[in-house]
Amino acid sequence: MTGRGHRWTGVGAAFMAAALARAFHLPELVAAAVAAGSTTLPDWVEMPFYRRDAKTGMRVRVGALIPHRTITHWPPLWLGVIYWGVHAGGFVGSMAIGAAIGAIVHILGDAPNPMGIPWLVPTKRLKLGKKGWWRSGEHEIMMTLSFATAGFVSWQLVSMWNMS
Repeated sequence: MTGRGHRWTGVGAAFMAAALARAFHLPELVAAAVAAGSTTLPDWVEMPFYRRDAKTGMRVRVGALIPHRTITHWPPLWLGVIYWGVHAGGFVGSMAIGAAIGAIVHILGDAPNPMGIPWLVPTKRLKLGKKGWWRSGEHEIMMTLSFATAGFVSWQLVSMWNMS
């Protein structure tokens, strides 16, 4: 998924984080706001460095302090952050939940890509299928709508569950 696609998935991530925060009686607007802004978190936590392309004048990523799609794209790390956030509670816990949900949505957006995701071990990427399902940038609108729908439905379900 491209950077633009990751940013678009922030809507779904916000609803998902709000749903989880609501389920644990945490500040859901905090979780939603942080999640919406965290859907690019796994890439920028790698601490990338750039240079200007001589022909286009645009910044080009040339490396990172942490190798791409290793520990920052490892789902167990972000699930642990969610666990910690739920138990920490309050404003900080809600922020942790939002950041982790944003990161997980990012990882799920990258999952169909041929590069793969380190699902089990942070240094070993696994692909979906033999060559991945599709290349980065393909089907972004479908994925964005899917995340938004799943997020909104989960938020509604938790809302109904909390009312009973």
